[in-house]
Amino acid sequence: MWGLALSFLGWVGLSPTPYIASAIGATDPAIKLFLSILMGYPLAIVYHKHIRQNPEWRNPYFIITGLDMAWYNFGPTLYHNMIPVVVIYLTSVFLGPGKINCIITFVFNMTYLLAGYIGTESEDYDITWTMPHCVLTLKLIALSFDLWDGEKMKNGKELSANNKKTALVNVPSFAEMVGFVYFPSCFLVGPIFSFKRYHDFITDKFPLDKNPAEYEGQAMTKMIQGLAYVIAHQVGVGVFNARYRQSAEFWEASIFSRHVYCGLWAHFVLYKYISCWLLTEASCIRFGLSYNGVKNSEDTWDGCNNIRLMRFETATKFHHYIESFNCNTNHFAAEYIYKRLKFLGNREASQFFTLLFLAVWHGTRSGYYVTFLNEFLIIFMEKELEPIISRTEIYHKVWDNTAGKYILYALLKLYTIVYMGWSLVPFDLKVYNKWMGVYASLYFSGFLLFIPWAFAYKPLLKYGIKALNIRRIEPKTE
Repeated sequence: MWGLALSFLGWVGLSPTPYIASAIGATDPAIKLFLSILMGYPLAIVYHKHIRQNPEWRNPYFIITGLDMAWYNFGPTLYHNMIPVVVIYLTSVFLGPGKINCIITFVFNMTYLLAGYIGTESEDYDITWTMPHCVLTLKLIALSFDLWDGEKMKNGKELSANNKKTALVNVPSFAEMVGFVYFPSCFLVGPIFSFKRYHDFITDKFPLDKNPAEYEGQAMTKMIQGLAYVIAHQVGVGVFNARYRQSAEFWEASIFSRHVYCGLWAHFVLYKYISCWLLTEASCIRFGLSYNGVKNSEDTWDGCNNIRLMRFETATKFHHYIESFNCNTNHFAAEYIYKRLKFLGNREASQFFTLLFLAVWHGTRSGYYVTFLNEFLIIFMEKELEPIISRTEIYHKVWDNTAGKYILYALLKLYTIVYMGWSLVPFDLKVYNKWMGVYASLYFSGFLLFIPWAFAYKPLLKYGIKALNIRRIEPKTE
């Protein structure tokens, strides 16, 4: 009940969080959030020492600790997070799993979330009850689809391999649903995980007693990485900050410097999310929730991994960012939105509506929509550009040359950093008059680079390869 204790200290004016926030230039809600994320680790230790031996205490432990965390961060507004749980439980019990339940769950949760955004959202980065609610929204939508998939299985319909892993043949009890929602390591910032994973965890399907030192060590490694990224974020945004980017001095720098500055700023801003996910993953591993089967004859504990660090840090195209960043949300978008839009018969249309869903899920501000539009445009261009370039002989000669390989890698790395910065500017600034000012300082280079690709640059590139008689390497056929 640490949350209630700290809340009481705040009520009597003795809370340390305002002083900590003032000392490091953060906000009081941000410090509360950070402390709550850190608390997941000791809660996992307590769970293994005192709770796990009594199965009937497991759900109540997660409910009590999760609610305690919610009260500490959001006070009485935590009731918002409980309402959708009650709704999906009632619809699942009385209407039964199926298409109708999925539609009701989807519409209700997205409407509730958007109403919350409208009521709480400002021009700044807000930490309100809508933060865990956006995580909750995805978890409950996924739960409704998993119940529907379970019904399909019972009726003998074939499912994909991924759907089989998460399908549920029985409606969870109310206590299980609440424990699933308020699981303390993931309640605030994710990562999201399936109810099937949660159920397997609390019913001893994971080999937690086989070699506890293994996952305890991995948990500590993730904790250290998370703390290192917290420090890197604080240092990075201190050097590359948003205020300078919106100042008159920023306009006086060269256009190249402005692009690089925005790119490096964005890179360090993303460390904020990476640090949170590493710390929550550390807690998930320490609980044992992250078990992910046996690979190469060894147990793996990456089931709640939300960031692939090496892929992210070495990215040379935007697809690498998608593969490595916010992995569980991307998995949700692929399995529960993109693939469910197969009836459209067009991959680009499915991708567009998936990104539109993610933009709406983030909020109502224009910046979110511009960021995901940028992602759509960039990914569309890269998918078409890469096959054209990679099938030229000169491309392979450059990669086979040691000096050429490093030069090309440096250029691609610069491209990804710069245009990740370009894409993230609207997401961070949110409102039109702020992000448009920064885009003006960058001379709208991203729009000029990516929008004309299909009708201008692509035909010119193909014509140039043909006119210069650049030898092409045709793909091998079986």
